[in-house]
Amino acid sequence: MASRRRNVNTYGYSTYGSVAYAPAYDGSAVRVPRREEELQRRPQPKQRPRVRRQALTRTRVQVREAGQVAPFAVVGFLAVAAFAAMLLLSFVQYTVLNGQMASLNSELNTLQSENATLSAQYEKVFDMETIQQAVGDTMSRPSSDQVVYVDLSEEDTVVVFGQESESGFMSALHAAGQALGDLIEYFR
Repeated sequence: MASRRRNVNTYGYSTYGSVAYAPAYDGSAVRVPRREEELQRRPQPKQRPRVRRQALTRTRVQVREAGQVAPFAVVGFLAVAAFAAMLLLSFVQYTVLNGQMASLNSELNTLQSENATLSAQYEKVFDMETIQQAVGDTMSRPSSDQVVYVDLSEEDTVVVFGQESESGFMSALHAAGQALGDLIEYFR
């Protein structure tokens, strides 16, 4: 344990520094005022004049009278509403078509497996050796005058019997009408 040292004052002064050598210092921090100083009037602190604050009042808000509705704004809102409705309907059609496509894909897979089964059965039925045995020696190969070749080098055109071909302007007009009808049908 550390021992406590007692400050032993070996000098006659109880302070250090320049105050220690001042003979007029009597040891108190506050100096006793002299008689002349007591007789003098002490200055009074200045009092601030009180400023009156104005009473707080609410500001009046000027309200503009309701004006007429702009017809261009009404047309714009109606156009936005129409486009939103068309977008919603197109999403509904998209969902329905996706459901139909899924069912058609499953049906396609079923039909392809059925086709493979029927093709295998067809190959079994039309085995050439079985047919030759059933018919006998009466079956012979075709001769060269019995073979007909089809030439497909010319352009492909089809004309339905009873329909006349339309002129260029009429076919363009018919195609435009068909496109407009398809567009209207799309948004129904």
